[in-house]
Amino acid sequence: MRPVFGQPLHAQAENCRIEAVNGALAVHTPYDPGFVARLKARLSPAERKWDGANRIWLVAAGCGPQVAALIEQCFGVAVDLPATTTQGSQPSMSILEVRYIGMTKPREDGSESAFGWCDGGWNAVFPRSVLMEWFGATQRPGEAPTLYAVLGVSQKATAVELKTAWRRLAKAWHPDHCSEPDAAEQFRSIQEAWEILGDDGKRARYNAGLALEATWKAQDGRKGDVAYMDTLYRSPLRCGLLLVTSVQVLGRHVVSEIHQWADITDSQGRTLVTSWPSGAKEFTESWI
Repeated sequence: MRPVFGQPLHAQAENCRIEAVNGALAVHTPYDPGFVARLKARLSPAERKWDGANRIWLVAAGCGPQVAALIEQCFGVAVDLPATTTQGSQPSMSILEVRYIGMTKPREDGSESAFGWCDGGWNAVFPRSVLMEWFGATQRPGEAPTLYAVLGVSQKATAVELKTAWRRLAKAWHPDHCSEPDAAEQFRSIQEAWEILGDDGKRARYNAGLALEATWKAQDGRKGDVAYMDTLYRSPLRCGLLLVTSVQVLGRHVVSEIHQWADITDSQGRTLVTSWPSGAKEFTESWI
């Protein structure tokens, strides 16, 4: 056991404990940068939350054994786990009113996810794979998104589905309403995608090109499992009413599957459009 910041060993031992708090675990330890770094590397952002007011880490109930092992590694102290909080919550289906979804970011544990604002805070977690699957955007490293991915639909989308997606995204990204820094660029991409996919002849030729490209990749030995792009991913839609399957972890909804995605509308039939202007500290809302 080693002292921390000059504390005697018995004081360090007394300061290391894990308690059950509202279905989660409160982790009490002296400050140690090595412990913090290992905690962030071992647990995803959805599984941990820093409680600045009480200066403790809150972690998901199912992560107790991992945290106890980290405490023993870093502080040389064996701590007891609350007997009734070793299991996490079960997946359930719910409707989330998400006002803004940010760009995915790489996390210390090697995952990549985006946080969404709902229930008055950043209380929804969307793994990159979940968003990309919903919008049909899976692709290999280094590949540019297909025109279908630009519109957030699968290659099997009907003409009606394509038109609906185009109108929806054109409204969400129109520079007159959207304050995202790249709104104009995104709007042009959406229009260009529609100009090709909205025309039966152009769409057929484009599909033929995709098929030929897939054949080349297969012959070139690049047919393996689908991987992610090297760049970060952003959902084509930034807000909505989402029917999801998720688990509750530390008061957050960790989403494992999206089943439906509807626009948020008001009593006048207007649609909510949210943006995060460059340099702003929070997102803005407008109804169009």
